[in-house]
Amino acid sequence: MATAALITTALAIASPLATTFLANDNTACWTDDARAKMLLASCASHPPAGEWSKAFHAYGEGEAFRYTGYRAEALSAIRDAYGQRALDAYHAHGEAAYPQFDAWCRSISVNDAIDAAAADVYAVKMEG
Repeated sequence: MATAALITTALAIASPLATTFLANDNTACWTDDARAKMLLASCASHPPAGEWSKAFHAYGEGEAFRYTGYRAEALSAIRDAYGQRALDAYHAHGEAAYPQFDAWCRSISVNDAIDAAAADVYAVKMEG
């Protein structure tokens, strides 16, 4: 077991897009990444294309919408990188790092982050 301090990411949870959950102070939400903020702002003003596809779940199947294109893929890559760091920390530090991994598992999805960013822009436009 490693004895170094458990600090694997630099940002604290502060994103208005983050879902509500308890997390330790050294857990970052992927939406706080500067690249993600710029991409989400771009997606909010000009939503990316999307597609409907079959979705298979443990409870059945249905159709699911997902955003496509380079901005959605870049956001997915950023989210996945945060998840990989959280998983690596969990493997390196054991149970001490589980809250960080759990926080990432509960973090907002790319589709929901784009929708939330667009909703914020629309709300500002509606206020005048």
